[in-house]
Amino acid sequence: MKKNNIPLNFTEKNNSRVSLIASIATLLILCLLIHTIDKSFALTQAEASAKETAQQEAELLKEKTVTTSATILAAGDNFYGENLLNVGKSDNEDWNYDEIYNQISTKISSADLSIVQQPTIFTDDHDMMSGTDPYATCEEVADSLVNAGFDVIASAGSHSDDYGVTYINQTVDYWNNNHPDITLLGLHKTQQDADTIQVREVNGIKIAFLNYSYGSNYDALPEESSFMVDYFQKDKVASDIQKAKELSDCIIVMAQWGGDGNAVPTEYQKQWTQFLLSQGVKVVIGGHPHVLQPYETLRDDQGNEMLVYYSLGNFASSATASPELLGGLAEFTFEKTEVDGEVQEMKVTASTLTPTVMHYNAGEDVYQVMLLSDYTDELASAHSVQSLDDAGTFSVNALNTLFDHITSQNVTASTNTDLLDMTCKADGSMVKTDGTVVSADELAVQYPLDTSGSLDALKGILDGGSSPDSDDTSSEDADYDSGDDSNYNSGYDSDYDSDY
Repeated sequence: MKKNNIPLNFTEKNNSRVSLIASIATLLILCLLIHTIDKSFALTQAEASAKETAQQEAELLKEKTVTTSATILAAGDNFYGENLLNVGKSDNEDWNYDEIYNQISTKISSADLSIVQQPTIFTDDHDMMSGTDPYATCEEVADSLVNAGFDVIASAGSHSDDYGVTYINQTVDYWNNNHPDITLLGLHKTQQDADTIQVREVNGIKIAFLNYSYGSNYDALPEESSFMVDYFQKDKVASDIQKAKELSDCIIVMAQWGGDGNAVPTEYQKQWTQFLLSQGVKVVIGGHPHVLQPYETLRDDQGNEMLVYYSLGNFASSATASPELLGGLAEFTFEKTEVDGEVQEMKVTASTLTPTVMHYNAGEDVYQVMLLSDYTDELASAHSVQSLDDAGTFSVNALNTLFDHITSQNVTASTNTDLLDMTCKADGSMVKTDGTVVSADELAVQYPLDTSGSLDALKGILDGGSSPDSDDTSSEDADYDSGDDSNYNSGYDSDYDSDY
């Protein structure tokens, strides 16, 4: 009988199984491949989405980030001797001192905000003005400072109370009544004013200003009026800084300190510098030595950073010691970064010191502050200082050499704090918080005078000689030198000879 179903032989069965397995394997591979492609696509899409989100967030953050800056300029001591006061005199009441600043007013006005140190008091009585100790400067000088472009006047100094309460009141009234837009520092008529922190807003940056002097030549203020001049006192300074922080983005301290005619920062300066750094001050600008001192940026282990100009020397003056005719203009930029209205960073950038020279030719009645870069040997040769036997070499090259020497000095930071709790007195002594009096002789032993920055040493550099080796770890404020009859300023004031 014929069979309808013929069974497959072994080979055919085997081929059939292989085909089935191959089909299943192919299907699995296709599925795996599709899954892999899909997963890769999904990851790519996710990465692209994340990148786009990050870019959007960055753009949004950029839109919320605002960076502003303000350029600041500061000048040294505007110190008028008799001959400089005579420059602006007139037969009538129209006295004027603009010509002294004409050569430098463009530079002053180019900054967003400019500061000058005015260590002598003003008087409205021409018969009472004086270019020798005790000092009183006529108010027309103040008008010329405003005309030159200055916005802030730092007036706390050792001569602030030369004429007691009366002239301080006159000075404050003058600024308030005649130039209310000018910020006056360091002098006060009332305790309320003394407790008020002065803040200027420049390009959206709030800058707080503090101004202190190491002491007074006369201690002429009665106890009940001691608030009228701001002096370095640790508790007061710390309190002022804390109040200033609440009102501003950054703090500038104007400091009258250091030894007369000494280009080396003193122990007193260095101790206060470290304290101000630790308190979060951004910039310190010094005056009083009447010669330039170096500048630097300091940092501590708490993350604080501070720019300090130890002394800017003289600005306008009639000094007869050639090193005191070299001054400097401090320039720096505050930069503030805000994100969504919150300050993220506040820093100081682009700090420089530009040398100036006080030129005067008494025979031709010419008195001008100039940039050293604009000065010429022809002018230097006509300078009245050339007629003095001990003037030292006075030329453009010599002045540049002296500037480079002073600004290249390394300042060794002090680790002491003993002078912070002392109050300087007119007799050269210091009084501790417990009432103990420390004599000038005791201070001289503790902090021996470093003579490498003295006027004689600086004149030697002008003459092309080498400077003495400096041991910066042993310096004493010349104000405490027992060899100085008045301890504070007699050595400096005598440089303002009436012949010029």
